Amino acid sequence: MEHIGIVLGTKPISPLEFWIGVSEGHILELDHVVYVESKAGNQKVIFYGIVQEVHKFLEGAESVYDARLATDGIIPVEVAYTAKVSVTRIEPELFLPPAPGDKVYRAIGHHFEKALYYDQMKTKIPAGLTRSGEPVYINYHFINGKEGAHVSISGMSGIATKTSYAMFLLYSIINKADDMKDIHGMVFNVKGKDLLWIDKKNKYLSQEDKEAWLRLGLKPEPFKNVIFYVPPEEKNPDIPDCERLDEKVVPFYWSMREFAEDGLLKFMFVEGEEGMSNINYTIDKVANKLYTLAKNSPVGRLIDDYGRDIEDLDAFEKILEEAIQDKEQNKSSEIYKSWFGDAQLQTTYAFMRRFHRAKTYIRRFVRSQGSSPIKWQDHKLSVIDISGLHSIAKMFVVGAILRKVFREKEETSKSYPKIFVVLDELNKYAPKDSWSPIKDIILDIAERGRSLGVILIGAQQTASEIEKRVIANSAVKVVGRMDSSEVMGKEYEFLLGNFRQRAIMLKKGTMIMYQPDIPTPLVFRFPRPSWATRKEEVEEEVHVPEDFGNF
Repeated sequence: MEHIGIVLGTKPISPLEFWIGVSEGHILELDHVVYVESKAGNQKVIFYGIVQEVHKFLEGAESVYDARLATDGIIPVEVAYTAKVSVTRIEPELFLPPAPGDKVYRAIGHHFEKALYYDQMKTKIPAGLTRSGEPVYINYHFINGKEGAHVSISGMSGIATKTSYAMFLLYSIINKADDMKDIHGMVFNVKGKDLLWIDKKNKYLSQEDKEAWLRLGLKPEPFKNVIFYVPPEEKNPDIPDCERLDEKVVPFYWSMREFAEDGLLKFMFVEGEEGMSNINYTIDKVANKLYTLAKNSPVGRLIDDYGRDIEDLDAFEKILEEAIQDKEQNKSSEIYKSWFGDAQLQTTYAFMRRFHRAKTYIRRFVRSQGSSPIKWQDHKLSVIDISGLHSIAKMFVVGAILRKVFREKEETSKSYPKIFVVLDELNKYAPKDSWSPIKDIILDIAERGRSLGVILIGAQQTASEIEKRVIANSAVKVVGRMDSSEVMGKEYEFLLGNFRQRAIMLKKGTMIMYQPDIPTPLVFRFPRPSWATRKEEVEEEVHVPEDFGNF
């Protein structure tokens, strides 16, 4: 194999980095993977690395005017073409520097795999392609919980393609994991209706994109075995409030009995309640009272202390108002105490104001009889549409569903089947400087989900605004295009060298990834979705009659 340059002796050489003098006629770019064969006594040592900097300058010119004269051919100079390499691996592991003049080669084939530790990954998940077209892989053991878990994806809204990459990664996991038969996906569709057509082919997928999918060992096809859970219409819980209406689209809601048993009341109080211990006390008292009533009520019903059915949130609100009115007339009211404990009336009034406001947004999700639960184990992928909801309703739905999933996994204490949860706008659900009941659940998933088989693929504009324990527990970190002020935060310390500057310049579909197996971040791109992301992209399905051709 022809060498592309030599190790320079004019700059310091260490076991961790060195400089290359690129030979004439060869091209070396940022992110190219190279290797050097060197000698340590009688032993051959191979240094693998990634190009981090590339420079060209006029060797021999000392001033601007010298450069001008050189350009005109008046004084003799040479164009120096150099590249800085960060070492990723040394085989065998002898931490000695390569020697000046050692030949440098482009790493391809098994050398490329050794440079990026692919040869040590028992299960490789396709993550994208380098700019040269080589596949980039993630070690699945750092996603599925064996050695680490969770993925954090950060970037600017509308430019970083966070959701698109999260879906690509989920597709890759579902189709390439060694335990694919025992994994499921749950995706919260938080913006637009992009994810309501992912089981349909994308008719605009180009041949170039199809070839990119195939180079990754993936079929350019839509998701399979998908169910779509959507909010019910306000007046009819059996009709989904959605532009897509077919057998794969199911409305979801809870009964008042489930609302009480599962402690869903607290998910109505998720905005601005941090530090308000009095209200939190009241929420807990009312939730505990509901739970007690549910346990003492006949199956499928929720009955108060006087035998009245609590059919919906309006009826529940009326009962609470009656308790408050009794307190206003009788300071030692037992009715009030049974619901609110020792809470002061002013605190209870604040509780009721927040309850009444939240009720207007979640009323459609809580019904008197029956329920339509999220049955994530029945399908490979469950898409839960919350895109058209008010922020209070979004938080209620996300909190209620994640709580249910996590409790189910806790009760079984088994890591299988695994569930990969894709949640965008994570900074709203697990904020760094404030509290919410959803934050507690996400922290549980981040810290204990690994052992229970609940894996989070979280996306956010600003990792700096997320609870640091969530980010710290994410073994794999991915960034798209970043804002210049955001990328300087401590949360992005894994972006070594010039990667912070490069993150500000990334184009759509290009990402930077860090994973524990590889000591330096990698820049890669991923192909366009092979599934439709809106109704206009859906490829019409052709149905051939069973008797076609029988004449």
